[in-house]
Amino acid sequence: MSFRIRPFEPADYPAMVELWNLHNPDWSRTVAEEQNSDAKRDPKYRFARFVAEAGGRVVGVAQHDQSPGSYHPQRFSLELYLHPDFLGRGLGKALYARLMEALEPYRPQHLLAQVRESSERGLRFARERGFRELKRDFVSTLDLRCADLSPYAGLEEKLAAEGIRLASFARLLEADPDAACKLHELFSDFRLDIPRAAPPTPITLDFFVRNILQGPDYDPRLFLVALEGERWVGMSGLFRVGDSKDLDLWITGVRREYRGRKIALALKVAGVRLARELGFESIRTDNDSRNAPMLAINRKLGFVPGPASLTLQKEL
Repeated sequence: MSFRIRPFEPADYPAMVELWNLHNPDWSRTVAEEQNSDAKRDPKYRFARFVAEAGGRVVGVAQHDQSPGSYHPQRFSLELYLHPDFLGRGLGKALYARLMEALEPYRPQHLLAQVRESSERGLRFARERGFRELKRDFVSTLDLRCADLSPYAGLEEKLAAEGIRLASFARLLEADPDAACKLHELFSDFRLDIPRAAPPTPITLDFFVRNILQGPDYDPRLFLVALEGERWVGMSGLFRVGDSKDLDLWITGVRREYRGRKIALALKVAGVRLARELGFESIRTDNDSRNAPMLAINRKLGFVPGPASLTLQKEL
């Protein structure tokens, strides 16, 4: 089979997104999301993307990237995915070789990649190249049409009696010119305790605003905040998924000293209720298998876990 590896071009966005969604139907992407993400990339973080083209058609994509939230100059995340009809034809090997060639000037020490547990071929490909399992994540989905919130009647009122109130970030933005700064500070505090593949590094306010609060699927009504008096103590953020009836549960977190009081549960329940009122039909989220408290909350609410996604690491 004849194919060529070349740098990604803007005209490749639809083909790239289609390939990704073939392999990840439960965590789909949109062209607008990818274009927005790429437009806001900071050149400090090394990034390159290549495609495999056969017969004038994009049939494979590979990229290397660096995470602003767990940055190390010699740590890189890899993605590589092919059209199912072109597996076993040498495209994966060629794309991987091109990635390693592109990375060589940066002297990488740590490589990270994600592979579905159900993908025997993908796992074998990674293990043959020295990748070993580091952690597992699960994408879980909640059907809002079936979600039963009756066990949590009175929960928000109970917290209110303890001095904890929930508020829409949209309302807080209207009333407080420092709302974005306060949300960023809260996020920066609790995110340090979220299990991850590599140690966390600070996220700047500018990055937070540009990449979280100015994305194409952001809606301030879908962000909820828990407050004690004027102190912001917890948050939960939902994003739209393009024009669909689905939502992404991006993150839920509470300051360490406020945990164990069902604040995170109340935020998620309020988010489910709000999503249903706005006409959405499902919420999807992903959780590290080591995050037992959040997984327990999701199970209570009726989230159904899908196949595990394995994060693999290679030390060079």
